[in-house]
Amino acid sequence: MSESISKQDIVAYLQDHPRFFADNPALLQELSVADEQGQLQQMATYQAKSLQQQNQQLKNQIKQLIHHAKINETLMNRVYELLVELAVSDGADFLSRFVDFVQNHFASDYFKISCRQEFLQQLPSIHCEALTVAQKSQFTVFQHQSEPLSGRLPQSQIEAMFGAHKNIRSAIIIPLGAQANYGLLGFASCDEDKFMPHAASDILQKLGHIISHFFATKDSKQGQQNGDEVSQANKSSHDSSQAMS
Repeated sequence: MSESISKQDIVAYLQDHPRFFADNPALLQELSVADEQGQLQQMATYQAKSLQQQNQQLKNQIKQLIHHAKINETLMNRVYELLVELAVSDGADFLSRFVDFVQNHFASDYFKISCRQEFLQQLPSIHCEALTVAQKSQFTVFQHQSEPLSGRLPQSQIEAMFGAHKNIRSAIIIPLGAQANYGLLGFASCDEDKFMPHAASDILQKLGHIISHFFATKDSKQGQQNGDEVSQANKSSHDSSQAMS
């Protein structure tokens, strides 16, 4: 009594014998395969079309990689230009130069720096303002992580950072300093695919590092100045006490 052979048996056999069709090429001419439209065609024709589609997909991926590489090279050159320009800054106009450069050379529908009040070198503007209570409340995640937030962020976070703009579809928020101690750097777009999670954001993070370093330097100088003032006050008080004794 012969045993019936199931489809699973045939699949298992072919998987165990990957050279089956190589050893029996004539069978390929007799087999028919349905394409995506359900039309039957010979195996050889089906394989040829599949290879063509795979090759086209690879070509498209390579084109996309080259395109992104060129964009990154351009952005890196702009970061270098920014560093050169800021290197000759006297410090007093550092923040305004940074804002102007980023606004002119890094395409984004919305751009904002929110920092501690003492770091503002001029009156707040649409691109640079003092860190708000709402921003501190909405971005407490930076107390536990240093990576940026990006993608389709909640409307509450969008409004805290950029205001009541209903057309923002994607954004990236970069913490400035450890636990966002110095503030936040934000970019937003009306394009929902512009700032997606896991997308390359190295260049924008480098901008965050540049401005964070500037704030850290100012913070250190301010701390040293405050320490000097305390020391001077203590010295004056000590001198006054000696003069009265």
